[in-house]
Amino acid sequence: MLASALLVTLAACDSPLTDPAGDAAEAFAAQDYLAARDHAQAALREDGANVAALELLVRAQIAVGEGANALATFERLKAAGGTPVDAALLEAEANLQVGEGDAVLTLLEGDNSAEAWRLRALAASLMGDEAAALEGFRQGRDAPGDKVKLYAAEASHFLARGNADGARAAVALAQQAAPERLETLFVTAKLAQLDDDADMASRAFLAILEMAPNDRPALLGAIAEMGELGRVDLLRPLVERGFAAFPGDPEFVYLTARLKAQDGDWQGVRDMLQAREAALAAHPDSRGLYAEALAELGQLELARTHITPLYRAFPDNAQITRVYARVMLDAGDAAEAARAIAPLAERADALPEDREIAARASRG
Repeated sequence: MLASALLVTLAACDSPLTDPAGDAAEAFAAQDYLAARDHAQAALREDGANVAALELLVRAQIAVGEGANALATFERLKAAGGTPVDAALLEAEANLQVGEGDAVLTLLEGDNSAEAWRLRALAASLMGDEAAALEGFRQGRDAPGDKVKLYAAEASHFLARGNADGARAAVALAQQAAPERLETLFVTAKLAQLDDDADMASRAFLAILEMAPNDRPALLGAIAEMGELGRVDLLRPLVERGFAAFPGDPEFVYLTARLKAQDGDWQGVRDMLQAREAALAAHPDSRGLYAEALAELGQLELARTHITPLYRAFPDNAQITRVYARVMLDAGDAAEAARAIAPLAERADALPEDREIAARASRG
């Protein structure tokens, strides 16, 4: 295994005080690619020409989707004399992540491994050639080499199109080949979400977090599924972890503010979102929550000023509609509140809150 070779190579760089190179290799072997990236960067600050650390950094950057950074690191690796045996595959995947489908195909010429077919299939999908993508996955199943990433990519291809049945066979193959791999756990979780199996999805996301505690998609996935299960006690520490790891991330800012709202700390909600207003301009849920906080704090006209254009821009957003209807009702416009909330309140699975707003609005 390449990861094992890197572990041996980097472990030889041990220091009695710190060993970022060894830590990077251990994190990579444990599939904690964010930690591996950070440790490799620390190792390179000590020795910028460390070939093993550069190679590991390329692999970690690709694993976390940082294709542009990986290409830059790859140039440093070449300059330092590093030539990984799978150099073309690495460079092809980095190019794939920056949207260079043609470059991917050029780099893979003559390679008929399962990994090459995976990347060809993904490049074809990127370029809108569905038939070529499916053919690439089919060819990859019969090709030599590790196929776990191929199975996971095929499953993701179908899952992205809402095709649970199409994904199921590929997920099963990945589970059979390597149930503990992050790729397998992730497609298992996404398939469970499509099947509305919140318990299975949450367990798969939590298994990822056991190996990679700050994996952003897994954190967000686990939080969403814990919410579906009503386990606020379990999602709260995950939100706290996400906010600590990604303090400027709009999703974790919003989720942290949402927990403050649940605790009744509307002043805390307003202060938190107001301080980040510019950064959250493209995050409608945060803007809706900010308007809700203003209304809860008695600043009704200011709330109305914020929520009205937001509702007009996102009329299909249920939470924004809910806040808009409440603000209109409290502002004395019961007719507008009733009109806005009706599509939600009349649904068979309407929330009690929606029906309550509709009832209040009907009473004028």
